Amino acid sequence: MGGTTITKYGKTEEEVLAQLKKQVLLGREVGLFPDSAAVLIKGDDLVEGEVEKTKAKLFKVSDEGEFTETDKGRIFHVGMSARFSKRPEPGEVLGTLHLHT
Repeated sequence: MGGTTITKYGKTEEEVLAQLKKQVLLGREVGLFPDSAAVLIKGDDLVEGEVEKTKAKLFKVSDEGEFTETDKGRIFHVGMSARFSKRPEPGEVLGTLHLHT
């Protein structure tokens, strides 16, 4: 069993989702599939390095890399690599997603 956490940055949510989709499709080629929700966080929403759960956007991810926004209130998980990588600047969007075998 193994996996990887993907973290991408961009100026718009659409740009970040497109980057994450490419990674999902590449992951499929080596047997990795999304096993949790994708999380998008806007740099403008960060306060002292943290974001309120209600301000993050969560997306269900299909094995084909299609994203569907899902309700708040589900388990809020941001991969460890996203927590310790570069925080998004104001005006920037961070997207993270875990791929697993």
